[in-house]
Amino acid sequence: MSMSRCSCCSVTRDPSIYALSSPTPGQFNDCPSSRFSQPISLCLHIAECQLWLLGSYEIQTALAQALDKLCNCGMSVAYFKDPVTTCKGTELVFTMLLTAKSAEQLSSLVQAFTSFLENPRAASFSSWNATVEKSCSKDANVTASPPGASSEGTSEPPSCAAELLINEVNPDNPRGQEDMEYIELLYTGQTRFDLHGYWLVLYNGKNNQAYRVVNLTGYCTNEHGYFLVGSAWVTPSPVIVLPPNTIQNGGDAVALYHSTTFTYSVGMAVTEAGLVDAVVYKSRASDRADKLLKILTPGQNILYEDDSHSSQDESLSRCNSQSPRIHSSFQVTTITPFGENACTNSSAPSPTVPSLLINELSLANSTAPCQFIELKGKPGATLGGYTLVFFSGQDGKAYASIPLQGKFRATGLFVIAPSGPPRPDQQLPFVKNAPSVRRGSSAVAVYNSRQARIPVGMMVTLENLVDALVYTWESSTGRGQLNRLGPSHFVPCAAERPVSLSRCSCCDVSAALVYAISDPTPGLENSCPLKSFAVDLDMCLLTPNCSMWTSNPERAHDSLEKVLTKSIEENCACGISQFYLHELNFTCTDSMLKLSGQVWAKSSEQQHLILNWHRDFTASPHPFSVDGRVLKTNKECVALDNAVSTSQNVSSFQAWEIALFVLGAILLTLTLVAVAATYFRRHSLNYTTIEMNDRRQMAADF
Repeated sequence: MSMSRCSCCSVTRDPSIYALSSPTPGQFNDCPSSRFSQPISLCLHIAECQLWLLGSYEIQTALAQALDKLCNCGMSVAYFKDPVTTCKGTELVFTMLLTAKSAEQLSSLVQAFTSFLENPRAASFSSWNATVEKSCSKDANVTASPPGASSEGTSEPPSCAAELLINEVNPDNPRGQEDMEYIELLYTGQTRFDLHGYWLVLYNGKNNQAYRVVNLTGYCTNEHGYFLVGSAWVTPSPVIVLPPNTIQNGGDAVALYHSTTFTYSVGMAVTEAGLVDAVVYKSRASDRADKLLKILTPGQNILYEDDSHSSQDESLSRCNSQSPRIHSSFQVTTITPFGENACTNSSAPSPTVPSLLINELSLANSTAPCQFIELKGKPGATLGGYTLVFFSGQDGKAYASIPLQGKFRATGLFVIAPSGPPRPDQQLPFVKNAPSVRRGSSAVAVYNSRQARIPVGMMVTLENLVDALVYTWESSTGRGQLNRLGPSHFVPCAAERPVSLSRCSCCDVSAALVYAISDPTPGLENSCPLKSFAVDLDMCLLTPNCSMWTSNPERAHDSLEKVLTKSIEENCACGISQFYLHELNFTCTDSMLKLSGQVWAKSSEQQHLILNWHRDFTASPHPFSVDGRVLKTNKECVALDNAVSTSQNVSSFQAWEIALFVLGAILLTLTLVAVAATYFRRHSLNYTTIEMNDRRQMAADF
């Protein structure tokens, strides 16, 4: 037996985070899961209820010991989740979630809890002068759901109706054999279920089209609700057998549809029509599938099957809820075709973020591959078993391989560089016969080398890849084999000075470009552009033919970004890369290409330099080329836009003037009235004097 940690993030000395389990060296801990859970309530009659509110752990311990005596199933406090204690008069109501490792164990625990309530001697807490109230426990409805039914706990509301869901996806196998791939469906009613009208569609993340469609009509799940589609070598054998290497590694998607009127076909664009459930995934950190995410699982991160977490074959398994199209429902686990998923507790790795990232690469101005490399990971975690590999774009082969040693700093950073100062965490050795870093493309990658050695001369491979960074100094250079490692980051800097490619998107590993040109910051926070220093990139360009831009908009978009980036850098020499361009969009109508977007900056000084470039670029009469497409700034369009803006400002200013004039006139009128009233009040004695003079005159006359 082993004592296994079943709560990854508790840093307190709390014994309740450990559970008795079978030994699992080098594997995920064998812990109770909320997948097999049952809400329970315990009501105690206590003289002084308020004194018991702080005794939650004592109640859990006593109850766990009592249940373990009744079922002899290795029960401990770790099986209780989310305990809540409240007082109702002299009754202490204690509610919690009873979890288990399997449906069978949950059934035994529920039966033991029922026996515990029915046995007065076992139910007596004499040392605390408390007794179980059977009537209260009866009202708690402890057997509201059958044993083995999944409970969502407090994070997700339970689903009332059973439904068919994607339960497990294994798109990538170790050693590149790709003959154990499969997709497992589960009917949550856990009984035989007719699949009439259901379709399984596999999507390619590069073109967002279906590359495989499986019609499930005519099939049924087994008596436990499972249905398997996969390769012939999967054991037990799938119901529908696919050829080896059918399920792509990612970034791709698996979607489950239901429709009796719509026919799904290979080559169709991704659709939400009839969608029941979907999983968008990848097996390498640099992959992306933005459109698939937007349509199939909007607002969520792509799932990452990180094979570095275990030496065994792994899959993406539904563990945390039975809600469709929710990626947080999945964990990275060992494979369990046609069986209960090998779900663990919260200590399981997140399937959305890799365990290790390349955080910064400082490029050298000589034949050396780099000045330093900075990795990012969990503070204190060891890097043993990982290898740093340098690839040349000329032949796609590794020209240097460096096994990693040591641990991440308390900041989560690890610097590999030649001998200091400052002193690196690991020394970067001299690389003999390294290709010129200023020619063509290059790449640096991190591999999990626990399962296989990474030799010099190895061709680019995705097997055991953890993270990779591809970069090029030439905008028109083809990447060749390096294309498999991820998108290429164009470095437009012409000056012979050290610059870095710094990760400026810490957690969005599905983004196309996550690195920005910056000054080197080894062991410190990366220097990244900010939206607060953004410059609007609005301009009009003349083009001979709009069809040249609409036929392949993605390539045109990338090429235009590179040309603009190079133009800005040549003008300001301030360290600009494609990452600085945001929300770049263009529309082409009647030979007029209208461009919109923003250029971010790191400081007000850099922002000022970009503004100067924008002014000079829009005023320049010289044409320029983008992949052979000739463009020229349209001054009239820019002037017209400025005129419209100016006209709007003038109109607004005139209205403001009119309002101010009217307000001033009203105030002036009121002022004059007030002055007149004051004047008449002060000179009213003149009338009295005149009247008195008249009376004296009348008296004299008399």
